[in-house]
Amino acid sequence: MQFNSDFINFLSAYGSIRLEDDEYRFEPTVIAQTESSALLLSPLLNWTWLKVSGVDSKKFLQGQLTCDMESVTAQRGHFAAHCNRQGQVIATFYIYLRAEAYYLHLPTPSAPILQKALQQYAKFSKVSIELVSSDLLSIGIIGTNSTKALRLCLGLEPPVERQQCFCETLYVHRVPGEVERFVCTGNISALINLWQELLMHKGVPSTENVWHWYDIQAFLAHIRPKTSALFTPHAIALPEHQGVSFTKGCYTGQEIVARMHYLGRGKRKLSHITRNTDHSYSPGDVLLDENHKPVGMVLDSYSDTVQKIQHLLTVLY
Repeated sequence: MQFNSDFINFLSAYGSIRLEDDEYRFEPTVIAQTESSALLLSPLLNWTWLKVSGVDSKKFLQGQLTCDMESVTAQRGHFAAHCNRQGQVIATFYIYLRAEAYYLHLPTPSAPILQKALQQYAKFSKVSIELVSSDLLSIGIIGTNSTKALRLCLGLEPPVERQQCFCETLYVHRVPGEVERFVCTGNISALINLWQELLMHKGVPSTENVWHWYDIQAFLAHIRPKTSALFTPHAIALPEHQGVSFTKGCYTGQEIVARMHYLGRGKRKLSHITRNTDHSYSPGDVLLDENHKPVGMVLDSYSDTVQKIQHLLTVLY
């Protein structure tokens, strides 16, 4: 994994960072309490920006993604997916339009898979598909005081759900969910300045694991390598997040996805369940019942060390 070493060094002043299983683990010096902290700062060290640019980029993505590209504007983004020909989701992501290029935000391990999948369809289009995470860094802002704090720090009104705004060298977009959450993206100097200002407004550094917890609460399913090409958009509740257009026309896998929508969504269902921490679950792990028969697969997990339970976002069979 490649990442900006200067940002890693900066965060080291606020906690420990280690590389484990090809992922960065940031553990803040002061452990944040998610229930009581009104302003949490979560470095999104294991997320990547994939840039799609070129004169044909909009037309190309319209024929590949589940969302309608007409609704992706400089002010509004989408949670969406790219499917294979069988209608199975290869990757999920947030997509935004910035300076005539499209930026897709997704977990780092899934980015090369999505890049390769898109490139096989891009041979006859004037598009470029590249990873830009060494230049664009992101932090997550969480909590009831996040809107107020961003307003004071940036001097602008933060965007509402699924929308984005731009402030000098920073992009700010709000992700879906009942809890206020924003992703702030920019170069290293812009991110460091924002981080330090948010600390003055009682911001508390937190782990990326906390970000996963709020994704689970919002039923936002992020597909990772072990869960790629296994589930349809309906199985991971993508239509409920307005991530699938059923009126825009053809895209890869569209026929299967539309058939499921109009004829029946299938038996698989996205669910939030809890387990004790005797066994640690990770994305791609299979859930077994008391008879050791498969009943589902884990998409995301969050460990509550206080309650000694693990919250799982799963697809039940």
